[in-house]
Amino acid sequence: MGRPRKLRFYSFLALALLGTRADASTYIEAGTGLASFSKADIFFQQAAASSTNSGFVGSLSIYTPITHERRLGHLDLGLQTRFSTSSISSTSDPLAMGTLHLGVRLEIWRFFVGAGYSPLTWVSKPQEGLTSLHLNSGTHAYMGEAGLIWRVIPEFQIAAAMSLEYGTGSGGMSPSPVTEYGLRFRFPLNPKESGPGAGGVDFDGFRYPFGVMK
Repeated sequence: MGRPRKLRFYSFLALALLGTRADASTYIEAGTGLASFSKADIFFQQAAASSTNSGFVGSLSIYTPITHERRLGHLDLGLQTRFSTSSISSTSDPLAMGTLHLGVRLEIWRFFVGAGYSPLTWVSKPQEGLTSLHLNSGTHAYMGEAGLIWRVIPEFQIAAAMSLEYGTGSGGMSPSPVTEYGLRFRFPLNPKESGPGAGGVDFDGFRYPFGVMK
């Protein structure tokens, strides 16, 4: 898939997400978490990157339901941008990786599992870190994730999440993987409380998780 086709693909998906029906609980999600890189030497073209220090992952996503939300489980489709950072163990030189995933999630009650594919990846320049990210041609990435959701109020949700992201290219699979443990903060764009005839979304309350003493 050439670069123009990839850009058209992302543009079409973004328009589809923004044009979803008004009663769908489309949400924006921002996340942060601890990260660890494994076997990142091929991706960064630096032999020393095979051993790295702990780092961080930041993400920004938009998802919308593509099946009925009032059933036990439903599917969400969206875009997830991820920025992963670390440093080389031996030299402390910074490392950064960027991806833009087409993501799908299955949400059941307060749990979700998801997967994503990014036909484009970005890589930092040696010793320069996040601000030097540039397109890493000939590579792509896969991602899997799972989490537990606390619907605090209709307008705000928190999810504890774990994810694995794998980069691939002509040199092999690298990083393999980037592991993340973190929190996601969701902001539904059309929040509504549930109730008789409301047809809105359930929420748990803010004093304690999962509906205890709303």
